[in-house]
Amino acid sequence: MKKFFTLCLVVLTAVTTAKAQLEVGGIVGGLNGASVKYWFNDKMALQGDLAVGLTQAAFNGGSMGLWDFTVNPNFLYHFDIISDLKVYTGGGVNLGMAGGIGGSGVVGKFGVKAVAGLAYEIPSAPIVLAFDFRPGYGMLFNTAYGGSFFDWNLALAVRYKL
Repeated sequence: MKKFFTLCLVVLTAVTTAKAQLEVGGIVGGLNGASVKYWFNDKMALQGDLAVGLTQAAFNGGSMGLWDFTVNPNFLYHFDIISDLKVYTGGGVNLGMAGGIGGSGVVGKFGVKAVAGLAYEIPSAPIVLAFDFRPGYGMLFNTAYGGSFFDWNLALAVRYKL
């Protein structure tokens, strides 16, 4: 057990002293859950969210409230506005499960999303605050809801830079 804790301490020390390429935290808003961002370089990053949420989906014949549980990987490109503030844009997919509010069954969900937002890196702490807008188009499988829908989310993420 001592060897395990020693190994964890060594790995944690190595990760925190290396150049920050990973951010870990949470996301709230239209999506609520865990958020991870991996930086390839100063401009490009892969952000992944594992989240639950509520959305109002507009179907072909109207709209309905949905709950969903999704995995949402997004590729993002960042532009510097000022030293600690960046604007970003990109897109990705979401894959998961959804159901109508009111208990009308669980179905599979797949969709594509665009992402646009702002990220602020707090200069005195290894914390990043990000706010983004995610419009998307999705499909529900094995459902009587009409199949495809448009949805969107607003989300606030708080991540710690490792």
